[in-house]
Amino acid sequence: MDDRIHDIGEASRQVDTPASAGLRSIFAQYALIGIFLILFTALLSYGRGVFLPITVALVIGTILAPLTNKAAQNGIPHAATAAILVLGMIGLLSTGIVLLADPVRDWIGRAPEIGANLREKLSIFDTVFDALNRIRDALGAAPSQNKMSFDVSNLVQPALASLTPAVGQLLIFFGTLFFFLAHRNRLKESIVRFGSARESRLRAIRIWNEVEASLATYIATVTGINACVGIIVGIACYFLGLPSPWVWGVLAFALNFVPYIGPGTMIITLLGVGLVTFNSFYQALIAPLLFIGMSTVEGQFVTPTILGARLTLNPLFIFLSIAFWAWLWGPFGALLAVPLLIVTIVIINQFATKDEVKLPG
Repeated sequence: MDDRIHDIGEASRQVDTPASAGLRSIFAQYALIGIFLILFTALLSYGRGVFLPITVALVIGTILAPLTNKAAQNGIPHAATAAILVLGMIGLLSTGIVLLADPVRDWIGRAPEIGANLREKLSIFDTVFDALNRIRDALGAAPSQNKMSFDVSNLVQPALASLTPAVGQLLIFFGTLFFFLAHRNRLKESIVRFGSARESRLRAIRIWNEVEASLATYIATVTGINACVGIIVGIACYFLGLPSPWVWGVLAFALNFVPYIGPGTMIITLLGVGLVTFNSFYQALIAPLLFIGMSTVEGQFVTPTILGARLTLNPLFIFLSIAFWAWLWGPFGALLAVPLLIVTIVIINQFATKDEVKLPG
């Protein structure tokens, strides 16, 4: 009996080869990485009130960094430029809130009227819901309501609540933005000094510079394109007879920063406004159909052509990034999805390269 136990022990030791030990080590490393990512995601979700404004401030600060550099070349201190930029953003935000307050309040006040109007216009779909109810009855499921119902206030108020940050989050955002712009060079030097080897320091410098250049190029290009989209939408809404056309132009400009979700939301918005404004359902389709055509041309041809191959991103990665960050941080997470994807790709590309590191010059 003892000999059999001894033989089993010897067999188990023979199976434990260096290859299997290395495989277990690889699995252990990936398991640790997976655990870290899960815990890190939970931390970001739990600390959304702090991490979200900080992330927004860092992204915007990285985009505005070239302005502070140009001002410093002309003898203007970074702190002074940072103060001017922060005060300018506060002024723009306040002006936007004042201008949009009356139209938003008016539409919310008309919520019962708008809801009744939409129910009447979409009554043509009642037959579809009746057919679905008959199918559900045949399957033994509980029937759903046979008419479409809308309460605009129930849709608008939660949206405004999710898009309106708390006072503490605004303070965190503006404070982080100011100190990042004012002391960006010191922060860069501190990050570079973390690397003990020459290669790691050079890689940190390349990552920093590439992130700044890529984000600035992307945001500047997309902002110009979205401004054109907003102007076109505003003019089209004016000639189509939609109320408050400039509001829909501004909304199209803002929503177009979020691929897929933004244009989809704008299409639904234009359809709803058209249904409330016009008597004919088919007349209400004109604005959303025109926007679909323009958005398709812009998203498939104009933006990729202007950005070029350097910043062309895989549509699948964009969609997954938007889905993840929208799930984690809501609408602002969807807005940050593409910039954060760009940062991630830049970092991965720098670590994935196998070329020999050479000093410039």
